[in-house]
Amino acid sequence: MKISKRVRTGYALALAGILALPGLSLLTTQAAGAIDTGAKCSLTVTVEESEYAKDFNDMSIPVAVYKVADVDSVGKYTAAGAFAGMDFSDISSATTAEQWMELGKQAEEIRVAADPAPEPSGEVTVQKEAGSTEPAKGTIRDLVTGMYLVVPAETYNKDYTVKYVFNPYLTALPGNPYVSSGGEGSDEWDYNPVIGLKAEGEPQTGKLIITKVLTNYNETLGKTSFVFEITGKDSTGKVVYSNVVSTTHEGPGEQSVTLEGLPAGITVTVKEVYSGASYTLDGSGEADALIWSDAAVDAGLGETASVTFRNKYDGGNRGGYGVTNQFDSDGNGGWNWENPTEGLPEENN
Repeated sequence: MKISKRVRTGYALALAGILALPGLSLLTTQAAGAIDTGAKCSLTVTVEESEYAKDFNDMSIPVAVYKVADVDSVGKYTAAGAFAGMDFSDISSATTAEQWMELGKQAEEIRVAADPAPEPSGEVTVQKEAGSTEPAKGTIRDLVTGMYLVVPAETYNKDYTVKYVFNPYLTALPGNPYVSSGGEGSDEWDYNPVIGLKAEGEPQTGKLIITKVLTNYNETLGKTSFVFEITGKDSTGKVVYSNVVSTTHEGPGEQSVTLEGLPAGITVTVKEVYSGASYTLDGSGEADALIWSDAAVDAGLGETASVTFRNKYDGGNRGGYGVTNQFDSDGNGGWNWENPTEGLPEENN
């Protein structure tokens, strides 16, 4: 299985502003001719200009549109349907992208609360056609003129290592190339515009279960501990995860430790670096595992990563055990150490 090489995080929501207002802010002042309000329009959604196009071309992204306003022949908008409470009376060439983004946010809040049905024929799946060299796209047809809220559904990439959350935004039918290009190109009304997608990528995480099996046990020696070193690498071989954990046993059988929050898509190598006093490995002391995201496991695409090590009593008379040092991701590329002795009396530390 090929794991995505690129996961970007933390970029600003302002990226959505680039596409928040295709062809709206100058409609009433720069477009040539009157709008044919009886015309039928189409809307094509494409991934061609997206920085995530490589992932998007392997995905199926549902997109729905909701009509929020009617438009008259001179480009004046009147809120309609579930969105009738919105006010578009102040739209002009001075309306900023930030103001349009706020209107889009308001429309999305109304949509979530009112839960209106999408427009008839107002849903499409953006995906790449088999055998096509063109980027993934989808076209919604037979839409009446007006203003629409475009709502792409959050979608996981092919291997579920990233969840893409798309920003709903407003778009006009018809659009206008002169307006959307900032004053260049044709000023004729475009009844079949093409728009893009903007999204935030949310890297996914998964779990690793390490199981230690003792086939026999010397009660006279008491508790015994085993230590494991975990190293995780991405598809380029870069180390992106490192941790050390242990298990402590008071009898034969098995014990497991579960590590959470590991970056999905990495391959971890688990080594048993300490095999307990008077115990020896029964089999290999090293194992690899692919970290599937929790979302992938829930979807039945993969299984929670797990490795198992076996040990047996070797006849020695050395006893002893230790404590587990737990390291958890801080969400910013670093790790937090959980001190296992914190809070204990000083003589026990």
